Amino acid sequence: MALKCQSGGIKCPAYKHQGIFQPDNKTVKSLLPDLKCCATCMSSAPPKRPDLRDDMLQIASLTLVEKGPKFNPSHESGASFGTFIRPRICGALMDAKGKELSHSNRELLNWNLDNGIDAGTNQYVARLGTALNLHADFEDELVRDISFASALPTLLKVLTPREQAVFACLREDQRNCEIAEILQLSESRVSQLVRQVTVKLTNAAQTLGLAD
Repeated sequence: MALKCQSGGIKCPAYKHQGIFQPDNKTVKSLLPDLKCCATCMSSAPPKRPDLRDDMLQIASLTLVEKGPKFNPSHESGASFGTFIRPRICGALMDAKGKELSHSNRELLNWNLDNGIDAGTNQYVARLGTALNLHADFEDELVRDISFASALPTLLKVLTPREQAVFACLREDQRNCEIAEILQLSESRVSQLVRQVTVKLTNAAQTLGLAD
């Protein structure tokens, strides 16, 4: 897949780094201009969503922190850090924007149905991606620092696909009755899944030393 920068012909950022990547504050801060460039690029790509720039920057930063340490400077390919990390950051941003657009389209469909507009069908599949941030109530119980942010993908692996879908709905402040409608489940089943999500994420966070 060819990736083309949308920022007015500006070249993709270099992400210059030598040796093993350690995601400390100094290193991440030095690459902030490159991260901002990618965030602006993706939010400017059609369909343009400048309102997503801050979210794109956060996702780019988390991807750098998560994927950067996997770079092997001694790999036989001789690839630079920039060659390694650019497609991973761009791919994560593309996925995140696609999920946001899907969510926006779902909200538009709901608005149309609520206002009596024939949408052609009342069946659709809710495509909810893995969240990059925890629901506010759960986040309050955990440390708000880069170590937690980088551990989030690991935390979410303890959830089943259905639990991840419920978690994504919780992140959108959906009520149980709304989640039940979206996922075509009973409210009692949703309540059970919400409890499972809370227990699993809490236990996983405790195992990683991110919660008491």
